[in-house]
Formats: sequence, structure tokens, C-alpha cells
Amino acid sequence: MRYRLGADDIAPNHWIAWALDLPACYSSAKNAAEAVSGAPLRITEYFTWIRMRDPLLPVPPESVEVDVVERIPSHPSRADPTHIVNAFFEDDRPPLTLWDIAAARRLLEWTHQDLLKVIAPLRIPRKRKTIPLEMRGVISDIIHHVAGAENWYFGQMGLALEPASLPDHPVGMLERIRKNTQGRLRDLRGDARVSEDREELWSGRKVLRRTLWHERDHTQHIRQLLGNP
Repeated sequence: MRYRLGADDIAPNHWIAWALDLPACYSSAKNAAEAVSGAPLRITEYFTWIRMRDPLLPVPPESVEVDVVERIPSHPSRADPTHIVNAFFEDDRPPLTLWDIAAARRLLEWTHQDLLKVIAPLRIPRKRKTIPLEMRGVISDIIHHVAGAENWYFGQMGLALEPASLPDHPVGMLERIRKNTQGRLRDLRGDARVSEDREELWSGRKVLRRTLWHERDHTQHIRQLLGNP
């Protein structure tokens, strides 16, 4: 089967090839070519991942081919050079449907379960170690970052929680924000708004794309930090 990809460099030396028709499916690498070449394997792994949670979902395809339909390099915002403007794909533009939101809720539950399973045996140890594509070597800092980024994403659509209302403990903060995320998804149904923040465009679909990726990505980073790739 053929799958469409959108590619962008979300950070220096960190390209992502997004499987545009498979929410929470992506391939990341240091450059665009490697991210794209790794996408077929990541797509196969994605189907294996969702089948582990629901055997009624499609089986992994026997063969995977990919087409890059958009490739959008990032750039610093002219209004704020410290802010990197990331891609807004044409696939980010359509408003979320009821089916999109139902699927997203399941995926958000599964990505969250994966993260909690990784950190469950821990007491959020302050263990430092350098790992690929991860500037934070402390697990509590990674969890705090995941939570804060998710809240910031939803803030692009005016749906964030006030930071002052959030618990200090990273896991408590993450749980509170995820509860808001799951509840606010219904507010994004049919919402065709495209907002702008320092030249970067946002929509409900882009917020969901980034949220699903971010938790999966950092869960893998924590696994690497703990020596469990």
C-alpha cells in the first residue's frame, strides 16, 4: 500500500516524516532522507502497535510504499527569532470530524498508557544521561515538558488550562492536562479556524497531530534513558 508523507524539520537535525493518513504515525531522523526512508518500517510498526490494543483494527500491510506530498522546512519567526515556525500541511487545514475525534481519543489513551507503563516502576528519579534528540536528561523534566507542550498546543486554539491552576508534580500536571485534552476535543469538532502565533499556523488537526506525536516521541526517549529501547 502507498501512504502519503509530509516532512518537516521540527528542530535542528530533527526531521519528521508524518504519515498524514495515520494519526500518531511518524518517522524521525537527523535529516529528511533518513526520516522518509525509515517511514515504511514505522508504518508497519504502527499497525502492529494499534493491533496490540484492538485486534479488530487492520493488520500490518505486507508492503509499504510512501510518497512525500509536502516538504516544508522550518524557519525562525521574523517577529520572534527564538521561535521556530514549523510546518502547516494542507492536511492540517480540514476541521476534525466526529470520526477523527473518536479515533483520537483512543489513540491518546494508548499513547498515555504507554508513557505511564514506562514510568510506573519509578519515583521520577533525577537520573541524568544524554540521549539522541533529547536535551532533557532528567525524567521528571521530560514529563513536565510533555505536559506543558500539550497544554501549549491546545492554547493555540484557546483551549489551554491556566498554568497557575496546574499541580507542581509532573505526573499530576500531565494527568490534569490530559483530562482537559480529552474533554476539549469535542470543542474542536467542525472548528475550521486557523490561528497564527508568530507566523506559525495552527488548526485543530495540527494540534492533535503534534500532541499525539509528542507523547509517543518522549515515551521512546524515556525508554532509551532507562536503557530499554
